Formats: sequence, structure tokens, C-alpha cells
Amino acid sequence: MGNLYAQTRSISGTVADEKGELLPGVSISVKGTTVGTNTNAEGRFTLNVPTNGTTLLVSFVGMQSKEIPLTSESTYAIVLNSDTKALDEVVVIGYGSARKSDLTGSVASVKSEQLTQIATPNVTQALQGRVAGVDVTANSGEPGGASRIRIRGVGTINNSDPLYVVDGFQTADISFLAPTDISSMEILKDASATAIYGSRGANGVVLITTKRGRSGPAKFTLDGYAGVQNAWRKQSLLNASQYATLRLEAYRNDGTVLDPTGQEYQILTNAVQSNMVGTDWQKEVMQSGSIQNYTLNVMGGSDKSRYSLTGTYFGQDGIVKNSSLRKYFLRFNNDYTFTNWLTGGVSAAFSRTNKTFTNNDLFAGVLTTALRAEPITPAWNSTTNNWGRTIVSQENNPARAASEMAGNKGYESLLNANAYAEASFLKHFKLRSQFGVNYRNTHNKQYLPEFFLDIKELRANSQLTELRGEQTQWVSSTYLTYDNDFGKHHVGAMIGTESQRLTYADFGITAYDVPSNADLRYLSSSRNANSYNVTSTQSDESILSFFGRANYSYNDRYMLTATLRYDGSSRFLPSNRWGLFPSFAAGWNITDEPFMANLNAISNLKLRAGWGQVGNQNSANNYGYVTTISGGNRYVFGNQIVEGFAPTMASNPSLKWETTTSSNIGIDADFFNHSLSLTADYFVKTTTDMIVRVPVPVFVGVGPPYVNAGSMRNNGIELALNYRNEVGDFRYDLGVNFTKIKNEVTSLGGGTGIESANVIGNWGNITRTSVGREIAYFYGMKTDGILRTQEEANAYNAQYKPENAAQAGDVRFVDTNGDGVISSDDRVYLGSATPNFGYGINANFGYKNFDLKIFFQGVQGVEVVNALDYFTRNSQGIWNSVPDRLNRWTPENTNTNEPRMTAKDANANYRFSDRFVQSGDYLRLRNVTLGYTIPKTVTERWKMSTVRAYMSVDNLLTVTGYKGLDPEIGEYGYNRSYNPLAVGVDVGTYPQPQTWRAGLTLNF
Repeated sequence: MGNLYAQTRSISGTVADEKGELLPGVSISVKGTTVGTNTNAEGRFTLNVPTNGTTLLVSFVGMQSKEIPLTSESTYAIVLNSDTKALDEVVVIGYGSARKSDLTGSVASVKSEQLTQIATPNVTQALQGRVAGVDVTANSGEPGGASRIRIRGVGTINNSDPLYVVDGFQTADISFLAPTDISSMEILKDASATAIYGSRGANGVVLITTKRGRSGPAKFTLDGYAGVQNAWRKQSLLNASQYATLRLEAYRNDGTVLDPTGQEYQILTNAVQSNMVGTDWQKEVMQSGSIQNYTLNVMGGSDKSRYSLTGTYFGQDGIVKNSSLRKYFLRFNNDYTFTNWLTGGVSAAFSRTNKTFTNNDLFAGVLTTALRAEPITPAWNSTTNNWGRTIVSQENNPARAASEMAGNKGYESLLNANAYAEASFLKHFKLRSQFGVNYRNTHNKQYLPEFFLDIKELRANSQLTELRGEQTQWVSSTYLTYDNDFGKHHVGAMIGTESQRLTYADFGITAYDVPSNADLRYLSSSRNANSYNVTSTQSDESILSFFGRANYSYNDRYMLTATLRYDGSSRFLPSNRWGLFPSFAAGWNITDEPFMANLNAISNLKLRAGWGQVGNQNSANNYGYVTTISGGNRYVFGNQIVEGFAPTMASNPSLKWETTTSSNIGIDADFFNHSLSLTADYFVKTTTDMIVRVPVPVFVGVGPPYVNAGSMRNNGIELALNYRNEVGDFRYDLGVNFTKIKNEVTSLGGGTGIESANVIGNWGNITRTSVGREIAYFYGMKTDGILRTQEEANAYNAQYKPENAAQAGDVRFVDTNGDGVISSDDRVYLGSATPNFGYGINANFGYKNFDLKIFFQGVQGVEVVNALDYFTRNSQGIWNSVPDRLNRWTPENTNTNEPRMTAKDANANYRFSDRFVQSGDYLRLRNVTLGYTIPKTVTERWKMSTVRAYMSVDNLLTVTGYKGLDPEIGEYGYNRSYNPLAVGVDVGTYPQPQTWRAGLTLNF
């Protein structure tokens, strides 16, 4: 045999699908011999073939096998056609790739065209509703707003964000990627799949492969769309006359007599008598916003060098005035074949963001003030030639606040660069080394002008705040793989090491009395050079890792996988720095068993099971084990005042990893000649050593330290079902995914429940996290309607002896603990933002050259706190109200559930209770797209391969019982600072826009 193959020659090439996308893991062999290889992660191969070899056999799961005659050529560009009767393609996994039929872990794939169906520059938002077990919620609908992504539930009270791996580079932020950059995306969900990433895999891993070049002449793709956005819903509010009626009634009910000559009395009375409509503040601050996106890609190359260059521009003017985003993306990939045993490549991406930040603060935000400001005042007072002043509600003028946002700018430049080299040797071995750098530079600039409306709404001095930040991250990975077949046995192994470091530093300066001229808005232009406020933060962290994986399969039927990772993190002291994270998984391709031979309806059936442990180093703060101190403390020594520092939090040198243990069992099945596919998983995920702050006695004098004392459990089921078929020229593809997860806190180290989300001072904390319940449930008073008569009120007062006697028309609060007193001790569970289940529905239809895509997404069994109701359902009449308040209790209208008007509100009707908790269930038609592809007989005359025009609309329809601006509510916060224990609290969140657009795609 050795003599037979002694004379060989080297060939190389690529294997792609019909769309030109290069395929990793394709099997290539010389017919009649044992000589063969697989394409690498970039879809390329090199092979030493015997001189007497005549034919290449090329096969790939999901594609039709092909025989390629060997000629005198040394390079081959092979194209495989899809085989709808076969399994799906090879998928990327941690530090490699695998055939889907060989997977033992829970891995989901998302197609690139699905990621571009929604008009957004945010890749994570494009994932919403696409994958079972992956929950994506927008924290804000503003341009460039952040999204909250949770894979298989919330795993900790701390950081539950997943890890992203882009072409092998690990990062927590993928904002440098445009959706059009992505070739494929895989989501690793269970520990047997994520354990290879060890300390960063507890919250799931999202693997992203960007589009890469291919051999052949340059191919250009131009895709662009433009459209308009509007609010899908506005809040119904009272007009000026209705508002004034309720305000005057509140005074009368309290026995308060207004001075008839006073300004407020005259304003309110005039509004009622003139039947005034007044100002629509939502109209004053909202608009129709434009949106546009243009992408140009060119790819091509030779057998030695392949390239892909993509540029994208995204522009969006939000539905709130002066909220906008301009973003530029540039991405370049280049892969090289140096010799038949050495390949390499580089990737580089640059993004530049220019964003106007929206003020989302509950008390001073644009939308929040627009929803509660009284409608009597005009937005602009033509008499004073100045902004109108809301005299009665004492709110900031929302239109002025919206105008002021124009000076709240954020700029970000992000550079990501990655280089690799891969060497093949001794036939079955490959050594790959990769080094990547991520550099981010931020510059936020907020200018607040001087203004004067009256003594309560003014800014005596303008101020300019500039925040500059710099972050650098590098990741270096080297790993060796071995892959070989011994008859029916297949053995694979991988070992490697990795190191990474991230440094961050920022500083902020606020200067006062800065000119309003845009050309002079610089810190150095301050007329008050002696008054500056300076802040700064710094951090430095690193991880060193060793990892390995072993795979074994017999006859492509029985599969075993084991992984092990050993991580050391600078976030912990040496005694607890290192963590060991193992996983094991098995798979059984039942279809290949002899007893399945006659079951023709079942095309494929595989059983998977796995167990593993992963860590979550992101739950620990940098230097979280030390005692922290703070300044700003003044002491007197020797009759002199000196600055001092005092400890604020106790230390815990024993702080260590949070660990998540996960078990998973799943099936993958195809029926009826692969036209119907089913994936089902059941999982249990338990987090132990969860980092919490256990209370310490007050006399200690410092805050409680972080300790590993908590635990949390998630268990659930995931289902994904897809059916595709063709009937003549009509083709269709229908898919649905379903996720049900139960979350439970199982320990807080003996401490009491954690209360959080103090969004309104009068409410206090409104969420609670305690043992036996899901994270961050709503916690407040229960109510039992309205005290409809004074007799009912008298009986209520006699029984519960409230501090201030209730009256007819007040809210009846429930004494839940039975102690005969209505107090904060009666607070109970009121629901939570953790849904009972979520789902996505996808339907694609095609007839000849027409295509139609429809995509639904929804959640069920979720509650939302409408915090704006504290203002817009108020009994004082200070703020504007929703129309329901017109049905308030009066002596003539007792059959109602709306409390009376009262400026004093002695019964505290508006303390936090179930009256502010609403169902957040919704079904949303996320996207409808109708497209038409011009026939090739026409486009070929134009020297083009594809021309497709389409119309698309996002958020066309939302079915919900929620009465706020939008039922999709993430975590409370703004400016990238969000509280995971305040999820589902709506403080006037910037709603999701409805987007209409037209687009064109050209390939030439």
C-alpha cells in the first residue's frame, strides 16, 4: 500500500453551497483509496492525491454528494447543491465544527437571512423569537437601545449576559457587527456545549461566523432599504378641560377653598368654562422618524487568497424628537493558503457610532413628563416668546426637555482585529493559533443650556459634561486537534490554552457657564475656570485557561463527548482563583439501528443527553473581595477641616466562582422524508455559590460583603417544530418554537429577601427576591376594590384602625397577615416579569418569483408594573390622567373601581399595590416582508445575477391587554446601567416603533 501511494501530487480548493457560502467540515476523499481530508473552518482544503487517482468524492450532510473528475489542475472550486432530504449542515461549536448529526449538546442555529429580516443594527435584537430557550427583550425602543438576552432563564441575581464568540474572538459586546456581516450563528445552550468556555459559559454562548471570501472573480452584493417609523400606540390622556375638572374636584373633596383671584384657580376655571382641549404633549415630543440602511459587499479571490470586504451605513431618527443614531460598519476578512499544510487569515472590523441619547429618567425624562404634564399650558408661550411653564403640575416642559436632548451626544469608535494561522501535519493533526484585539474609545458629551421659565424651572448656569473612556481587550488562543477514523470508530481530540486581558479607564469632567454656540461648546470655553467636577474609574482583569475535548463515535451511531476547562481569574484571590469545569454528553442515532429499517415515516431520530458544570466570573466585581473605601468625608483635626476616607463595604477574601450545573436530555427527529423536523429538550440548570450580600449587624459600621451564599434553579422544556414542502411552483416553510422555564431562588444564605427597584420614593422597593420564588417578583399591597359608601368606610376604619381614617371612595387594602392592622407588613407576592412561556412563529411562502415572510413573537403569563400609573391615575389631580379616571368614585357614581379625587390622599390610595400590576402578555407581528425577484432571463441581460425588490413592515400588529405605551419591558435603567432586580418595571419606557420600509438587493 505504501508503494502504491508513494507518488503523489498536491491539490487544494474550496467547497461552497449554491449561494457561494464556504462550507466547513466537508468530507473529501480519493475514490478507491483511504486518502481523504475535511475542509477547515473557512471551507478550504489541501490534499495529497496519488498520481493514479481519478475521482474525488465530496460529501456533506445536508448537501447532495458529488464526484469530481481529477484533471491536471491543482486547484478546484467545488459547489454542492442542497439536499432537502438530508440533515442540516455542519455547525460551528467551541474551537471547531461538527456535523449536526454528530452533536451531543444542545445547539441551535440561526440563518443569516433571519437576522436581517428586522430593521435594526442590533444583532441580539434580531434574535428575538427565533430560538427556543433564548429570551430577548428590548430595554428601550430608542435608536441603538440595548437588549436583554437570557439563554435558558436568569441564572443569577448578578450578571446573566451570555458570552459572544466572533470568529473565535471572545467578547461581551458585539456592537461592532452589523447583521449583514454574519454568515451563521449558533447558540450553545447546555453545559455540555458551553463547558469548553469554562468560567464564561454559565449564561450560554453565542458563536458567530462572519462572511468570508471565496475563490473566483469579484462578486458584488448591494442591499439597501429606506423607510419611516412611527409609534405603534400613544397613551390616551385627558384634555385640558377634563384635567381641570378633576383637579378642582380634588380640592373640593378635601374642603380646600382656592383663592378666586389666584392664578391656579383662574387657569383651571377658564379651562373648564372654555371647554379647552389644550396641549397634546405626546405630539409635541414625538415624530415620524426616518430609517435607512445600505450595505455593499465584495468578495472573491484565488486559490491562494480569498477576501471579503463589507461596508454598512445605518441611520435612524427615532419616534421621539432629537433621538437619533448614525452608525458606520466596515469589515474585512482575508484568508490565505501559504502551502498545502499551512493556512492563515486576518479579520478586521471597525464601527463608528454617533448617537443622541434619550433622557429616560422617570422624573425628568421626555416621554415621562409628556405623559403627566398638565395639558393646559402651551408648549411655546407666544406672549413671553419662551417655553410654556406648567403652573399646575409643576412639571418640566416636555418640549423644552426634548429640544435640550440635541446636546446629549455619544460617540463610540470600536476596532476589532483578529489573526490566525493553522498548520496540518502528520495527516491527522492540526495546530491553530489565534490572536485578537478589541479596542473601544467612547466620548459622551452632554450640554445643558442656561434657561429661565420661572423660579422653579430654570438653570442659572449652563453646564457641559464630557466623559471619555478607553477599553482594550486581547485574547490569545492556541489549540491542537486530532481527528482519525479506525474502521467504524471515529476519534477526535483537542487540547489548548488561552489567555485574555481587559483594561478599562475613564474620566469625566463637568464645567459650568459654557457658551451655547455649538462651535464653543468645549471645557476650555468655561467662563468659570475654578469650578469643575471630576470623576474617574479604572479596572484591569485577566483570565488564563487550559482546556480539552475528546469525541468518540462508533459507526456514526453511538457518540460520546467529554470536555474539561481549567480557568484562573484575577477577580479572585489566589486561594480561590482557579476553577475546574467538566462536562460529559452522549448521543444515539437511533435511525441507524436495524429495528428502524421499516419505519419509513421517521427519516431521522437522535437521542442526546449531557451533564456539565460551568462558571460565571462576571458575577464577581473586579476587586470584589476587598474592603472598599470612599472619600468626601470631612473631619476636624487640630481645628482644621481635612478630607478623609471611610470603609463602605467589608471584605471577603474567600470570595470564589459561581458555578452552574446543568443536565439536559433532548431528541432531534425528522419525519416524512425530512419535510417535518422536531427538536425537543428538557433541562435543569442550578447555580450554586451565587454571590449575594448577606446582612451584617448595624454596629459593624460598614456595608455587607459579597459572599457565596445563594443558589438558584431553572428547569424547563424547549420545542422547535418546522415543516417545509413544495407543491408545483408553490413552496412553504412553517416553523414554531416554544419555551417554558420555571425559575426559583433556592437559597440566599439564610438572609432575608432582597428588595430592590425603588423607582418612586413614595413606593419604596417594589420587587423582592426570596427563597421559593422566582427572581425579582413584585411585592406590595393587595386591594379589594373601593369603599363605596361611608358605612363601608366606617366599618373598615373600626376594624383596621388606620393612621388616617378612610372615606367613601378610597381604596380598600387587604389585611393579608390577619393582624388587624393595614401596614407594610401586609405586602405579598403580586406576580413577576418571568413569563410562563414564550414562543415564536415563522412562515415563509414562495410562488414562482414572489416570496412572503411572516414572523410572530409573543410571551404569556408575564406581569408588568406600570409605574407611570402612579402619576396618570393619580387622585390628587396634579398630573394629567388616563381617561379611566373620569369614572372615579363620586357620590353619584359608586359602582366603580376608580378611587375618588383627593389632593391630600390621607388613605395613601397610591401606595404600591396590585392596582399598578398589569398583564404584560402580548402577541406581536414582528415582521411581514413581501419580495419579488426579477427572472434571471432579464437580469442576465443586465449583467446581474440577482435583483430582488421588497416591502417590509416591523411591529405591524400587537395584541395585548397592557395599557402602557408598550408591553415589552426589560430592566429598569438608562445609559447602559440596568438593574437585573428591576425587570418588568415600566417607567414610560421608549416604545418599540412600527417601521415601514422598501428595499432592493442586487448581486452582480
